[in-house]
Amino acid sequence: MICIRIAVYGKGGIGKSTISANVSAALAQDGLRVMQIGCDPKHDSTRLLIGGEVPTTVLEYIKNVLPEDRRLEEIVFKGYGAVACVEAGGPEPGVGCAGRGIITTFELLESLGIKSYSFDVSIYDVLGDVVCGGFAVPVRDEYADAVFIVTSGEYLSLYAANNILRGIQNFTGQTCKVAGIIHNARGLEEEDDRVTRFARAVRLPIVASIPRSEIFANAEKEGCTVIERYPASPEASIFRQIAGHIENIRSARSPVLYPALPLSDKKLEEIVLQREARGTVQKYDFSSFCVREAPGRHLSGSVKSKRPLIGCAFAGAVSVTAQITDVATIMHCPRSCLLMICEKLLDTEQRSATIFGQPYDPGLVNRLLSTDMTDEEFIFGGERILAETIESAIKKGFTHIFVVTACPPGIVGDNVGNVAKKVSEQYPGVQVIPVPVDGNLTGDFAQGVLDTYRMVAGLMPESKRVKECTSVNIVAEKWLALNDEESIGVVEGLLERLGVTVNCRFLRKCSFGSLLDFNNAALNLPADNDDASEGIRKTLTSVSGVPFLDRTLPVGFGETEAWLMAVAEFFGREALANEIIAEERDEYNRRIERLRPHLEGKTVLISTYPRSVDWICDLAEDLKMSIVKIGLTYSPISESFASRHAGTIPVEKNYTVDMRSEDIRTIRPDLVLYTYPVLKPHDQARGAHIPYCPGFGFHAAVERAELWSRLLKLPATEGWKKDGEGIL
Repeated sequence: MICIRIAVYGKGGIGKSTISANVSAALAQDGLRVMQIGCDPKHDSTRLLIGGEVPTTVLEYIKNVLPEDRRLEEIVFKGYGAVACVEAGGPEPGVGCAGRGIITTFELLESLGIKSYSFDVSIYDVLGDVVCGGFAVPVRDEYADAVFIVTSGEYLSLYAANNILRGIQNFTGQTCKVAGIIHNARGLEEEDDRVTRFARAVRLPIVASIPRSEIFANAEKEGCTVIERYPASPEASIFRQIAGHIENIRSARSPVLYPALPLSDKKLEEIVLQREARGTVQKYDFSSFCVREAPGRHLSGSVKSKRPLIGCAFAGAVSVTAQITDVATIMHCPRSCLLMICEKLLDTEQRSATIFGQPYDPGLVNRLLSTDMTDEEFIFGGERILAETIESAIKKGFTHIFVVTACPPGIVGDNVGNVAKKVSEQYPGVQVIPVPVDGNLTGDFAQGVLDTYRMVAGLMPESKRVKECTSVNIVAEKWLALNDEESIGVVEGLLERLGVTVNCRFLRKCSFGSLLDFNNAALNLPADNDDASEGIRKTLTSVSGVPFLDRTLPVGFGETEAWLMAVAEFFGREALANEIIAEERDEYNRRIERLRPHLEGKTVLISTYPRSVDWICDLAEDLKMSIVKIGLTYSPISESFASRHAGTIPVEKNYTVDMRSEDIRTIRPDLVLYTYPVLKPHDQARGAHIPYCPGFGFHAAVERAELWSRLLKLPATEGWKKDGEGIL
């Protein structure tokens, strides 16, 4: 015996839920382990199995429970005969996308391990007259093995049944997946004849005919199935007949599945209504979904804690794929989303080139493409235009292509995986890689970065590195740092002096080939240790045996000395590292001695996100400056803070702008260092920004001090700012 998954489709209100619940009860009476999932926003599919009660739906649960606290047993309920009952639920009427809710339900069940439990039969009760990718999920190959179609003799019910067959055919082609028709009678004239004519035309058997009967209403009043309340009734025997048919499918005793052979609209009207059809109806085309296996997913800080999302996952994903210099990134999105991320990418490139003299990436614009989705794609789906855009990238010479999705494709149910598969089959040698982050539906900017790193990590082959390898990978750089290339140049210079080379920058200004060589390095050097960086570390650790150094890329002399010695110890080159440190110490001391007369005794107030500022504290100590307080402001990136100086310097949490202004008024510091927000005009203090990435190496910190020295030569408030004071 095998596990069998059954989808029950039909027009809304046709009786699918009553039929599904009774069939589940009949199967359970036969001793089978049964699960029923209601895929309808009305969330009433399993009501008759659980005494007429309304269970917590999956979407309600997702809304109210944090990801790390979710448990499978809190959304699966025990019904009659120990049937496992699940209700997907849906958004409020008139808002949102209920189909997206179905997709989310299946994703959550899988992530919580529902596949680990071996049910004999799973029944999906699905609303079948809503044309939406979400409601088509249960018919995909990875979910349903067989589909029953429930219909009455009413024309619109048969019309819905025919449309359901179209959907099945679009997904499965000539594959035999339809189990047959269940006729749920309304008591209409010539009803049996209509259903029989339709069934013969589409070459499907009528598995059961259920008469219109008061017994169903009586059982419903008592909140139970006919199987439970009236087990000896003729109606109950019909459900046992359907259950027997399912067991035949499960045991494969006979060929009981059929291909979907829908009728044209014209033919449907001719057969069912026995008149010439009028008009045409636009059908939707849905394709089977292909999911690539990838390392486990890690959540960003904002997603885990349900804080306000900063940016969207689409922008985060594009910011990653755009760094790969020989790969095209197709943004499946409307033009507004394209403008948002491209403006930021190009602005960063331009400012980095202008301010720091870094080389401009001329190929960036060439490898960024967009489907430019319009209202038409939102309504009818964007798969066609996506396929055309992928082909245009292939014609430009790209053999590796990422497809990143914004919100609309996720909402309308575009099957990006299937489009990628079809195009790849049509063009051998071309690899199309979906990155289905769906805008902000999956999370914030950081979540998009994490998900894309996970996707790329899943592409890497196993390690082939040799025993004497002396190369390293640099991991999790911050591409928004304007001085990134200059800073990494310093790191590469230090490594070169140790006789160590950089194998791959994961992911920053790298080729696709270098990504595939990732596992050939001897050591990973993390650029940062914030939440996103830790998620990237965990992702890589799950697919790679390359170890991580326990220190991030260093800022300032003390951090760089410790970092360089740690790298040197790994490669057995401590003596060489000591020589480098001695050389750099002389230069550092000269610069400190030159600055100390201007900065000694100056007081400093620090207002910062909860991230390390030890490089500032170390520098202030060398310059004999005095840090009066470290105020920790709210951060969308990280909440953790640790400092070697916490015992000697006061640290205040939940530090607000008003608190900072009050400290400036009472303490009167010579210099205020801040991350965000900038100083208020009434603060009347000298302030300098603390860069998120201040630079790396022995002298990165002292270069910031040279800026402070120049700043302290200026008045706290320029005179022109007081122009007009006292004038009414």
